[in-house]
Amino acid sequence: MEARYFKIAGYSICLGLEDTVLWDRLDNMKPFRIDETDTTILEVRQVESIGEDEPEPLLVSEDKGFPRITIGKTPSGKWFFTMAPLDNRPTSCVCSASEDFSKVEFELKDRRNSVFSVNNVMMLLYALRTAPLGCLEVHASVIMKEGKAVAFLGKSGTGKSTHSRMWLENIEGTELLNDDNPVIRCHADGRIIIYGSPWSGKTPCYKNLEMPLAGIVRIVQAPFNKITRLGPVQSYACLYPSVSAYRPERKIADGIHQSLSAVAASVPCFSLECLPDGDAARLSCKSIYG
Repeated sequence: MEARYFKIAGYSICLGLEDTVLWDRLDNMKPFRIDETDTTILEVRQVESIGEDEPEPLLVSEDKGFPRITIGKTPSGKWFFTMAPLDNRPTSCVCSASEDFSKVEFELKDRRNSVFSVNNVMMLLYALRTAPLGCLEVHASVIMKEGKAVAFLGKSGTGKSTHSRMWLENIEGTELLNDDNPVIRCHADGRIIIYGSPWSGKTPCYKNLEMPLAGIVRIVQAPFNKITRLGPVQSYACLYPSVSAYRPERKIADGIHQSLSAVAASVPCFSLECLPDGDAARLSCKSIYG
């Protein structure tokens, strides 16, 4: 077993691997590595066998063409997860977690999908563990400009990444922070900061950077370009579907609600009906940066 330590959005976590050769395939984690620390909030370790029977699932996420995840709870009170790279593929990993998600063990069932399994265990359990701690792991593409960041949200396939690319190609001084799973953290002093993470979907963009969140834009495909500023209630509703979490768990739901309320009250949110073109990027940029 080799354990390494990482810091994501200001929180330290530990990952221990029995298959140490996997470290060479986890390049996405390297920018977030830190020296050993005794203040971790999440400890994840690989084991030969979980030693728990799979319970009846409470939730099955098996959208066609996407990874399959099940969540259940064992008689001993532990959480139990299974994962597969696609809805129609065999289970590649099972894991169990303590009630507060701080201690996690996982077993690899299919070594061909080891990197997928390790990353998805880390990504999912980080989201669940930090939801009560002021963090929102969101499906978004994030652009940086002038020391601030803008997050683009939307359903899969609506053009989040395309809109980021339009900024990169048409607006000077822009840079991609993350293209799929950044972390928004609501700090006790009122700051709303967005962080890069080791998980960025199909785009390899793993930057250990943080920026004040200047704006949020939900992308809606349209045959024209039009942007609308949203009020706090609309902003909350705009953000809610993009947050990764297990909402039936009360502590997680309460944490998400508090963070979403803080973001909706502090960060300008917009709905952008748009074409995939430079004019749409210039319109959203002007609305946020003036």
